[in-house]
Amino acid sequence: MNCGKAFALLLVLSVVYSNAVGQSKVTDSLEQRLPQLQGKQKIETLNQLTYEFITHDNDKVVRYGNEAIRLSRQIKYIKGEAVAYTYRGVYEYLSGQFALAHQDLHRGLTLSIQAGDRANQGYTLLQLGVCALEEVEKDSALFYFNKAYEIFKDSTNALTLSKIYRNMSALYGQRYQYDKQQLYLDRAIAIRRLLSDDILLADALILKAGNTLTSGDIATAEAMLDEAEELVKDHYEDREDLNDVRHLRALIYFRKGRFDEAVVLLDSARNYYYSKSLIRKYITLLTDMGKVFSDRGEYELALNNLYDALRLSKEHGFEADTYSIRNRIGWVNFHLGDLTQALRLANEGLRDGPKRQLQGDLADALMLKGVVLTDLNEYIPAKACLDSVAEVYTRMGNDRGLSEALMNLGFMEARQKHFSQALALYQQSIQRAETSNYTFGLAWSRWGKGDIYVRQGNFKSAIHLLDQSEEYCRLAHANELLILNYNTRRDLLAAQNRYKESLQYSMMASALKDSIHRTDLARRFVTLEKTQEIEQRDRDIKVLQKDKQLAQDKINLQESKLRQQFILLIAGVMCIALLAALTLMYYRFYARIKTLNRVITEKNKRIQAQADKLQEMNAELKHLYQEVSEQNEEIQAQSSRLSESNKSISDLNRNLEQIVADKTLELRTTNDELVRYNNELLQFSYTVSHNLRGPVVRLLGLASLAQAEEELVQAKKWVDLMAKTAADLDLIIKDLNKVLVLRNEPDQYLEVVAFEKEWQQSIALLQDSLTGQEEITADFTAIPEIITVRAMLQSTFYNLLSNAIKFRSPDRQLIIKATSQHIEGKVVIEVQDNGLGFDASLHKEKIFKLYKRFHTHVEGRGIGLYLIKSQIEVLHGTIEVESRKGWGSLFRVTLPLITEESLHHASRDQTAQADPGISSDIKSGG
Repeated sequence: MNCGKAFALLLVLSVVYSNAVGQSKVTDSLEQRLPQLQGKQKIETLNQLTYEFITHDNDKVVRYGNEAIRLSRQIKYIKGEAVAYTYRGVYEYLSGQFALAHQDLHRGLTLSIQAGDRANQGYTLLQLGVCALEEVEKDSALFYFNKAYEIFKDSTNALTLSKIYRNMSALYGQRYQYDKQQLYLDRAIAIRRLLSDDILLADALILKAGNTLTSGDIATAEAMLDEAEELVKDHYEDREDLNDVRHLRALIYFRKGRFDEAVVLLDSARNYYYSKSLIRKYITLLTDMGKVFSDRGEYELALNNLYDALRLSKEHGFEADTYSIRNRIGWVNFHLGDLTQALRLANEGLRDGPKRQLQGDLADALMLKGVVLTDLNEYIPAKACLDSVAEVYTRMGNDRGLSEALMNLGFMEARQKHFSQALALYQQSIQRAETSNYTFGLAWSRWGKGDIYVRQGNFKSAIHLLDQSEEYCRLAHANELLILNYNTRRDLLAAQNRYKESLQYSMMASALKDSIHRTDLARRFVTLEKTQEIEQRDRDIKVLQKDKQLAQDKINLQESKLRQQFILLIAGVMCIALLAALTLMYYRFYARIKTLNRVITEKNKRIQAQADKLQEMNAELKHLYQEVSEQNEEIQAQSSRLSESNKSISDLNRNLEQIVADKTLELRTTNDELVRYNNELLQFSYTVSHNLRGPVVRLLGLASLAQAEEELVQAKKWVDLMAKTAADLDLIIKDLNKVLVLRNEPDQYLEVVAFEKEWQQSIALLQDSLTGQEEITADFTAIPEIITVRAMLQSTFYNLLSNAIKFRSPDRQLIIKATSQHIEGKVVIEVQDNGLGFDASLHKEKIFKLYKRFHTHVEGRGIGLYLIKSQIEVLHGTIEVESRKGWGSLFRVTLPLITEESLHHASRDQTAQADPGISSDIKSGG
């Protein structure tokens, strides 16, 4: 009895252990369960695997789908075959194989009806509708969606019902029935909020965010994307929705000007779509990138993305996408000025477009042709095209498109000088743009009306409209249109004889145009560099991932072998135990029927035989244990190699970060040098205009007096004064020539300069600005002269005197005092006046900045003090100011005191190295 109980217990333990081993092999993965399944269960698992991989792994979708169809036919399982054909059709239309998709989906529908499977019948009808929607077969899509709805409307399958609503929303979006589009999408979202599937809810929210972004509501779109991203961030298996979020968020960042962040997000989404063969989404992303780069004026990058999208859409038979992308390429060529190419693409689209093309794409092609013909001055066909566009958008109820069509019609009429018709069209465009919140349309139409009013002489209305247009231009970042606005303002002011203000707007337009060109070039170079960096990083990561995958495969193989050996070992032990129990029962049975001596003898023999067998078994067990130990050692070695591989990956990442940091530092250094050179060039140009202004004005005045003088003696006097002024002008030009050289080597022009002489020279240059009532004194007895650059000292005196005269107080006589002192080994020059003054404590940080002015009643550009400070810094000096309103100003210039001995020493060193021509110029005074 004891032996029977032991055997029963051992049998129970063996069953329990077998179940445990089986449970360890049966994981949650369907692929691991598949080899153990048979019949219908295996077919259903194959179909489920096909569905799971339908957007992730094309090879597995084809393999599992074909296997499901083969097994279903073999065992005549019609329901399983119907589902397999339905899933195959879904995969085919997602891959662009629409003809095969229709064939297999209809086969799946027929088999579902035969099998009485209404669930798959409704699902197949839904997918037929989606397939028709992809082909822009809107009526067929609505027919299949309604059929599917009839099946699921009273069922408890809320999930499929929500899918029907989602796709019906997309259908009404193609029909431009935006109210119904919103209604059905809200129904789908409401149902999915009640379900526990975060991924499905995220999918609907992403779709609604895209619709909202298209309508221009960026804030609402961002809120929906935030909710969708929160739903999918912990679902690592659902990377598709996460990358859809990145795609839309990148488009929002582009609109906000956050270019670098947008490029990173788009690159991540693009790589995912490409790696998972999501061709339709990949084409859509490329098209969006082309539109973004086109709107930014980066037409070369736009064409690269659009041509890639065009090639893929043609390869996969996406006719509607091909048509839309070709239109977009035509617009890029129009912006590039290639009107012939743009017109060719528009005509090809209208001629070769799909029969079931979207009305919006048709209107876009007609619009492109109309604006191209307008630029070619072919107004009659242009008007026909644009009128057709207006009719299409009117039927669609698309106020934004209609506003754009009316705007282009108004521009065409204005070019023909049909001003009354143009004004009426522009006004209608404004009304439609206000309804649809079309900022660019508001900016363009108001500029168009303002431009017409300028031509008609209605300046007051023109100014009001141009102000409004400029405001909308800044909201829409429409810099090209802003340039047109500035040019129109220039013409308006010129017509009013306000030439100075007109010139200012002309300069603003030129500066903005140059800024756009420079910004586009910089962005293009940055984008190309980032693209190269990202591509190189992707290649490195792929290599590392491949190495890691190989290592992981080796580890999995070793673990599999070890598991099999362990199972064999346990089975052997259990077999030995079972054999021992049976042997023991056998001896017990024979012991009862034989005599005691024979039983003892036989028992001893059998015990000895059993002992020998046990020793053999023990030896075999030791051998098996040794093999297990060797396998464990090999696993540890594999783990060590994996750790070394991970360390190598970390080192590569650190090296990559260091390379990126070095490149960033190099770019910043180059940029700082360019900024410094640009500032020096600006400073020299302002110095030329500022210092030459006085002598040139005086020379022009004397020339006028000499021409008007009838007496020869008096005329000779004016000529003598003109000669003196010309000599002063020549001296200034020579000084400016020195400034060009001393920017890099200021010590080359050091010389002994007398303060009194330069002070009087500055007074003479400003003689025309003096009334004779001023009191201007100077006391340079403490330090009568200094070793410095004469041109810069004279420019400093000139600008300080000019500011004192210009900003004199009308309530008292102007008094200007200049002194020199020797303080702590340095020369201090003070120039004080009793003019208007200003609050120095309030404007402390702005006093010496470029274009900073504190009095607007006097003409000026705010560059004088900036020039003084820049020149003093070149001389290694400093400048300070004390000023109060109504008290006047005191400017204190501190310069280093250079001895004649150090001057002669520096001159000998420079003479030994300098060019002889330059040395002779220095000796002769410039």
